[in-house]
Amino acid sequence: MPDATIEIGAADLVLSPEGIAQKVNEFISTSELTPIEDVLPKPSSHLERIFKGIFDKTGLDFSGYKHKTINRRIARRMAFHRLKNIEDYIKLLNKEQSEAESLAKDFLISVTEFFRDPNAFDDLRTVLGEIVDRTEDKGNIRIWVPGCANGEEAYSIAIILHELMLQKQLSIPFQIFASDIDDLALNQARKGLYSAAQVEGLDPRILETFFHQREDRYQISKVIRDKVVFARQNVIMDPPFSKIDLISCRNLLIYFSNELQKIVLQTFHFALNKHGFLFLGKSESALNNAPHLFDGYLKKSQIFIRKGYGLSPTLDRIQSANNYARAVVEKPNNNVSIPSEKRSISARIEKILLEEVIPATVLIDKDGNVLHIKGDIYAYLELPQGSLDVNILNLAKGDIKMDIRSLLSKAKIHGAATSQSLFYSGKEHELLFINVRKVDLNNKDKDPNKDNFGYLVAFLPTVVDENFFVNPSEMDPQRREAQRNLENEIQVFKERLQTTVEELETINEEIQSTNEELQSSNEELQSTNEELQTSNEELQSTNEELSTANQELEVKGNELEQLNSDLQNMLENMSEVVILLDSRLRVVRFTKAAKKLLKLGENIIHQTVTTIGLDIDLPNLRNELMQVLSLKETKTLQATLKTKPYKIRLVPYETESQNISGVIMFLENPYDFSELNKEPLYLKSIEMVADDVDYALIVMDEQGTIIYANVRALNIAGFHSSEFMYKNIDMLMLEPGSDQPSQCMEDYLSSNSETKAGTWKDVTIQKKSGERTIFKMKVEALTLDDKTNFIAKIFTLDEYSKRYMPTAR
Repeated sequence: MPDATIEIGAADLVLSPEGIAQKVNEFISTSELTPIEDVLPKPSSHLERIFKGIFDKTGLDFSGYKHKTINRRIARRMAFHRLKNIEDYIKLLNKEQSEAESLAKDFLISVTEFFRDPNAFDDLRTVLGEIVDRTEDKGNIRIWVPGCANGEEAYSIAIILHELMLQKQLSIPFQIFASDIDDLALNQARKGLYSAAQVEGLDPRILETFFHQREDRYQISKVIRDKVVFARQNVIMDPPFSKIDLISCRNLLIYFSNELQKIVLQTFHFALNKHGFLFLGKSESALNNAPHLFDGYLKKSQIFIRKGYGLSPTLDRIQSANNYARAVVEKPNNNVSIPSEKRSISARIEKILLEEVIPATVLIDKDGNVLHIKGDIYAYLELPQGSLDVNILNLAKGDIKMDIRSLLSKAKIHGAATSQSLFYSGKEHELLFINVRKVDLNNKDKDPNKDNFGYLVAFLPTVVDENFFVNPSEMDPQRREAQRNLENEIQVFKERLQTTVEELETINEEIQSTNEELQSSNEELQSTNEELQTSNEELQSTNEELSTANQELEVKGNELEQLNSDLQNMLENMSEVVILLDSRLRVVRFTKAAKKLLKLGENIIHQTVTTIGLDIDLPNLRNELMQVLSLKETKTLQATLKTKPYKIRLVPYETESQNISGVIMFLENPYDFSELNKEPLYLKSIEMVADDVDYALIVMDEQGTIIYANVRALNIAGFHSSEFMYKNIDMLMLEPGSDQPSQCMEDYLSSNSETKAGTWKDVTIQKKSGERTIFKMKVEALTLDDKTNFIAKIFTLDEYSKRYMPTAR
């Protein structure tokens, strides 16, 4: 697992255990000495410079991310570099490309798993079933998973769709587009390889059906991998995919600010088909920031459905601008020439109609806000002092306000309403009727299904004859008194009604204020919940890393235990003599054969090899070992142990990083024949022939070590076989020189000259008794069992003369 962590670039440092301990101590000491408030960047200056530095080096813009999350990750990187000043960190960020990439990767918290939140995925299975049912036979299903991380969520949806197709016996093609801006995570996702911990919670049936085990990891089957396309795509800056049936974007919006969430939700609205679905995380909602774009479908599982069939508002405006420009260019000129006289009469008629016949009219939306005014309405409406309020109820004068409120309530129910009473308009002999009618404000040609309406409020003044009014002076006193009483009662009722209305308005304002406070509190709670979710994601990510590290340590511990057991068994049962030394020439391990041959005890472990008193006759052993360490080359030396010749091979011990950490000593006796190391057949053949010849014959190896001597040679030298065998041939020679047999063999092997091997020469041999005698000797090379050996023929002078100089007689 550490290898996988290193492979995906998730590790900040790759160190030895000692180095890890040192770095942890440094990190803790830095964190304790520097309060978090001292290292946090100032939003207006430092954060902008950090965002710019990251954008310049990576092309990623994190300015829309929540600053609390950003600050925590920056503080983490500063503690890692043991920096206490934000300015120092900004300098490092602008200087080092790798630091910008590391900080950007820290911002991208990739935490996901297969079928995360099982209850939500059960509801998603229902939604996917609806998508499959409504898809035409010749259609296809397109799904987008932005912020896919390592691909677990995308593969989970692919598995559900595959099972639905099998269950419904359908073969509708479907494609899942999984996108992210983390290239390393995308590479891991494309491989579809996951650790045992990552698939631990999966249903065994799904694990067996859709996964194949590859050693200690599990790979998604090819039939599922082929359904998912992984691509690098920035959901904020890059164009979105289109004609999507489902967008699954879980636990990505929690890192975005409210403004950025609105932009992303608008992008999702544009990408989805009509009746397309949006699947969010449990701490996310599309209704808070985009209630005009999405409706709740399965709110418990945070599944939303696209509202309306048109484009999103921003794209509508762009589309409208394009259409308008196209219409201006393409609109034909179909104007018919009209005589100027007729145009003048028509204009006068229209002016008369607008000014004298068509009543003053106000167009308002469903909430009562004024959208358009036609005619003279200043007798009925007035602008208030202070900030502008365009609600018609706040603009209406006097008693008109109450009647407009009542008529609007009726019009909302019945579609239209007209005042049933006559009202004085303020002018003599003039009454006022008010008409309210519900109207459709939607453009049916562009969007026939969009629900958008308002109200037309028309003010209709009516002039009546003076006979309609009764002159008070013409009334008898009793009627005048009754009229005054009625007028007083009406005035009292009006005042009471006005007081009640004002109280209701006050209560309404208080309710609205309370509602706004509740909404603000709800947004704060939502923001807090998102931050808690973000912290939970970070903790989960850290927990997964620690769990992975712990599992890996357990695995490594078991492996080390097994390797140690294997190594101990090998050392106990090897027949070879091997001693392992560290870089300071101290004994680390040795085989049982070495212990027996060299009489080694356990107390020599970690002692220098040159101080433990080995019975090996090898001068300058320390210098030879140091040369092997410095030159990194294998050396073969000749040594004697208890009068027996040995070859000692000194081999440098290399680690995986190609560093030399010690030396391995191999002691080999090539002439110690046993059941496993039997005497070569060629020696037996030589013995059968050489014992019958009438001259002395000696067989030597490349170093001149005697490996065979016939009886005649032993008699000449005066040695017993045990005294003579496995000694160097030069022991017989009186004086060293270039004509010595060992020198001849060395010249032959090195091809330094036309060797004297193969020619007769005079040599002086000193016998065991000390007697010196001149003999004739010829050394010849002989290859036996792919090994170069040498045969020395030795004659007395008389024997040589008789055999090779018969004329001398």
